[in-house]
Amino acid sequence: MTIKDIAKKAGVSVATVSYVLNERPVSDGMKDKVLKAIDELNYVPNEVARRLRVKKNYTIALVLPDITNPFYPDLAKGCQDAAKENGFMLIMINTEDKEDQLKDVMNQVRQGGIDGLILANAMERDMSQVQSLLETQIPVVFAHRFIEGIEADSVTADNFTGGYKATKHLIQHGHQHIAIIEGLLGSSVSLNRKKGHEKAMQEAGFTVPPEWIIKGETDYELTYNRVTQLLTSTHEKKPTAIFSSSDLMALAAVDAAKNAGFSIPDDLAVTGYDDLFMTSSLKLTTVHVPRYEIGRQAVQMLINKINNQQSSSSSQPVVLDTSLIIRKTSGDLKSLK
Repeated sequence: MTIKDIAKKAGVSVATVSYVLNERPVSDGMKDKVLKAIDELNYVPNEVARRLRVKKNYTIALVLPDITNPFYPDLAKGCQDAAKENGFMLIMINTEDKEDQLKDVMNQVRQGGIDGLILANAMERDMSQVQSLLETQIPVVFAHRFIEGIEADSVTADNFTGGYKATKHLIQHGHQHIAIIEGLLGSSVSLNRKKGHEKAMQEAGFTVPPEWIIKGETDYELTYNRVTQLLTSTHEKKPTAIFSSSDLMALAAVDAAKNAGFSIPDDLAVTGYDDLFMTSSLKLTTVHVPRYEIGRQAVQMLINKINNQQSSSSSQPVVLDTSLIIRKTSGDLKSLK
C-alpha cells in the first residue's frame, strides 16, 4: 500500500496526500477525502520513510550519570511519558558518572539518529565537552544538574531553598550543632543544597567545625564509615543533628548512628534530600524533589526546540519548587519552637 493508492481512492493528487500525512495545510474538503480513503484502505504510513522526508528521527537521548541510583527512574519516566505523547522515542545512555563517557555521546550525535539530548549528568569537569556538544547545534536541555557559566535551557529543582528549609527545620527544633554530608564535588545540585544549608546556619549565628563536613560523595558505604568515624571519635563535642544532601547518604548516617548506640532522633536528628520511594516507610525527614516533573518538562522543552517552537539563541532556565517532608528522624513536630 502506497500513497499513490490513497490518491487514486480519494480522487486527489499524490502531493495532496503527502500534505495531509505531513500535516501541511490543505482545504477541509481535500483533507476529508484523504482521511476517508486512509480509513477505508487501513493504511499505515511507512514511519522510516516519513522520518527521512521531514529530516527527523523522532528520537531523543537521555544521558544519565548512574542508572542504578534510585533518584533517576522517576526522572526517566517523566522523560519517557512526554516523549511518547509527542511521538518521539527515548533512548537512555548511562555514563556511570565517568568524565570520558561524554565522548561516546558525542560520537552518537555525529553519527546521526538523535534529534536532541537531555543531559542529567552535567558536572563542572564536563564543561569543555558540553560546550562541544552545544557547538554541534543539536538541541540540548539540562535536567536536574546544570553547569554554571554555560547558557543552555534547563529544568532543575530549587535546591538552595530546599537545603535552607531542611536546616532551618533542625534549628527550629533547637539544634545548634549540625553536621553536613556533602554530595558529589562539582555537581550544581550538591553545591546549591550546601549553600542553602550554610545560609540557614549563618542566619542563626552557628558555625560548622571542619570535621563535621562529611564528604559522602553519594555513596552509602563511604558515608556510613565516615559518619561512624565522626560519632565514635574521641572529640568531646558531637553534632546533635545531620543535614544530608541526599537520602541515600542520610540512610547511611541513620544506620551508622544506630550501630554506634545513638537513638534517632533523640540523640541525633537526621534530614535527607530527594524523597526517594523508600524514605516514607523509613520515616526519614527529607526534601521532596519533583523528579518526574523535571523529566517531563525537560523533554517538552527539548521537543519545542526541535520543532522550532522555541528560540535556540536564548537560554530558558526553569526552576521547580521543592518542599520539606517532615517525618520522625528530625523529631516530633510538637517540639517546634
